[in-house]
Amino acid sequence: MTVCGNTTTNCGTRPAWDLRWLTPLRCRIVLVVVLAAGFLSHLRYLHHNCPIDLSGDEAQYWDWSRQLDLSYYSKGPLVACIIRASCAIFGQTMPAVRYPALILGVLTSIVTYLLTRRLFGSERLALGAVLLFHIVPMFIAGSVLMTIDPPMVFCWALATYFAAIAIFDHKSWAWWVVGIAIGTGFLAKYAAFLWFVGAFGFLTLHGPRRKLGPALLALLVASVFTIPVLIWNIQHDWVSLRHVATQTGATRGTLSLTRPLEMLAGQFAALGPTLAVLVIAAIIHVICGINDDNDGSSRAKLLLLAWIGLAFFAINLLASFRTKVQVNWPAPAYFTLLILTAHFIATRLRSIRTWRRWRGWFYASILIGLIFIPVAHDTSIIYPVLRPIARISNRDIGSLDPLARLRGWEELGQHVSEQLAAVGPGAFVLCDDYQQTAEMAFYVRGQPRTYCAGSYFGKRMSQYDIWPDRSLDKASPLIGRNAIYVGKGGQLPAEVLAAFGSVQKLPELPIVVDAVRIKTYKTWRCYGFLGFERPGGHSSF
Repeated sequence: MTVCGNTTTNCGTRPAWDLRWLTPLRCRIVLVVVLAAGFLSHLRYLHHNCPIDLSGDEAQYWDWSRQLDLSYYSKGPLVACIIRASCAIFGQTMPAVRYPALILGVLTSIVTYLLTRRLFGSERLALGAVLLFHIVPMFIAGSVLMTIDPPMVFCWALATYFAAIAIFDHKSWAWWVVGIAIGTGFLAKYAAFLWFVGAFGFLTLHGPRRKLGPALLALLVASVFTIPVLIWNIQHDWVSLRHVATQTGATRGTLSLTRPLEMLAGQFAALGPTLAVLVIAAIIHVICGINDDNDGSSRAKLLLLAWIGLAFFAINLLASFRTKVQVNWPAPAYFTLLILTAHFIATRLRSIRTWRRWRGWFYASILIGLIFIPVAHDTSIIYPVLRPIARISNRDIGSLDPLARLRGWEELGQHVSEQLAAVGPGAFVLCDDYQQTAEMAFYVRGQPRTYCAGSYFGKRMSQYDIWPDRSLDKASPLIGRNAIYVGKGGQLPAEVLAAFGSVQKLPELPIVVDAVRIKTYKTWRCYGFLGFERPGGHSSF
């Protein structure tokens, strides 16, 4: 026995923090306050001089929403339907496109709370898990962007919650809800079906075998939701399958030993390096079978969380040997892995001895998260830090700013609007790639139909190549009309030059943020459209 402060007690077993004041009611009040404050602050962010425009993907999904269909070139129809509903209520505006992301973020936090409480019987731990999610750089950065990830992660979370009910509360009906959740998530992102890999792995090795039958029922229910996507793909020569196969490296991928290292480095940055260490420690803690939980929760519950998260992460890691894995691809894995980490941190708190080993990592994770919150919403506040880095590395600040690709689209839209008026009635907007095409559809005055030329000179196909009314071939109804071309490189592609009677390069449009030029847009006036020739054997997906 030693003296700790003014009390003689066992310092090794005394709780590091006394959280008895945090009653279940107070936990719920704190949860409501945190979620309401986050939602309202994001509303204000979107409506008061928001420094970022729609991302290319957000603009693309918005453009899809103007032509609802059973599916689309690269994704299912869910995100387009959600955006269509929001814009039908609130108008065709940037905040309206992003409102669903805010709502889905709140709903996912609520499911996080409910799942953690159901698994471990602790409202404090449930609140801690929600708060942990709110300091993860990846989720902070994506908290207001309406891409396919918010609906997919919400469905992933919902499926996990009802799977826990089915497995541990022996409620077979819950598997039906699991199937509906994953099927709905598939309509946002095809990777949602990979949830079953972790679930079946857990049930096969650790769970009661009799649960495999009902789980297969969930898989069958989820498969029903693939019907609209299958019908659409049958009608469109299976372009989605070929696109996904190319993107994931299943076809045309090349073996690389550096890409997995790049992926892991990206995940450390996306989580925050210190939080990543805590996640790894939590995983090792479970895999090694160390169970120092004293509130009655079983190791099986921890293993379920580990399986759901690790299986999906491992699939992405394997894919990285064949293709570049984007930073956001493994994001659903962290839904369960962060709950696992919250449980790990909570068990460290119960003993001063174990808490001292991990408190530095915990405090550093909180500090990184708190610092990252304002930076993620407006990176211009770190331009003073980026300036010397840019000078040393001989790079532009724009190339170091992760939000640079979300800036300047509204200004470009105004510029293109003025140029359209200058070249006369009937002029159309032609762009280098699908993201530019979608951005101009949103930001050009009147939100006109826009056209993508990229696939005519070797760039990947997109939904714009699927829509018959966007054809740019020799039979296009656009023949003879003038256009404003938005390019990427300094030179006009030869194919674009050949597709018009004459062209005129316009002065470059600089995008300046905080007295720093972060990017430059290049545009051309193009007269007398002649049509494109589709490259022979074109199959870029």
